[in-house]
Amino acid sequence: MKIVLPVHYTFEYKTKKNKKVLVGLNWYRNVHYISNNKVKTHFHNLVKQQYNGQKFDKVKVHYKVFVGRMNTDGHNVRSILEKYVLDALVSCGAIVDDSLRYVKGTSSDFYLDSEKPRIEIEVIPTSMSGSELA
Repeated sequence: MKIVLPVHYTFEYKTKKNKKVLVGLNWYRNVHYISNNKVKTHFHNLVKQQYNGQKFDKVKVHYKVFVGRMNTDGHNVRSILEKYVLDALVSCGAIVDDSLRYVKGTSSDFYLDSEKPRIEIEVIPTSMSGSELA
């Protein structure tokens, strides 16, 4: 299953200029919980729109992070969007839980795309051997 999400969120205001933010750890650590919940809900809805109904027992997840500028810390972006995506997959019923019991591994690659910054998530079903975490 593949999911594509933006890495930015635009807060829309009635009385002042809209604010576009890069959703990453630097933003997350300073944001008010109400704003965080708004952004999290937005990303959950985007995941649900792309969810195809598949159910997975155990998965590995691969992230391709496309940032708009070379000096962007892609790991900061991945960390927060990974949290939102895995929580959304649990709420959709795609995976039972986002613990080590069900998410057996993650990997990521980073690219520059100033035209369309985004994150592409590939959820890969997997079965584990007995020597790995149960």
